[in-house]
Parts: sequence; C-alpha cells; structure tokens
Amino acid sequence: MLVGLSFGAAYAVARRAWRDYKSAQKAVPVARKAVWALIRVATTKGGVVLLLCAAAVGWAAIGDRP
Repeated sequence: MLVGLSFGAAYAVARRAWRDYKSAQKAVPVARKAVWALIRVATTKGGVVLLLCAAAVGWAAIGDRP
C-alpha cells in the first residue's frame, strides 16, 4: 500500500511538473514578443531624443554667427 501511495504521489508530481512545463513553453513566445516590442519602443524614443539633442547642438553651434 505504501509503495502504491508513493508511486501515486510521484506520478501526480510528475504530471503537475509536465503541465507547468507546457504552460511555460506556451508563454515564452508571448513574452518574447512583448520584450521585443518594449525594446523597439525604447529604441525609437531614444533615437528621437538623440536626434533632438543633435539638432539642438547644431542650432546652438550656428546660432552665434551674426
């Protein structure tokens, strides 16, 4: 009886682990898309800020000329 109980408990743990593994495996592509979207947004905003800074420096450099 104890052998059956321990095998049953081990089987239940293995089934739960397999189900968790499969749900994590399905969640990875969604998380990967979300991360790439955040990287794209951050890069775009950083590029715009960099462009504005470069324009401000250029404007300041030529603004002193009469």
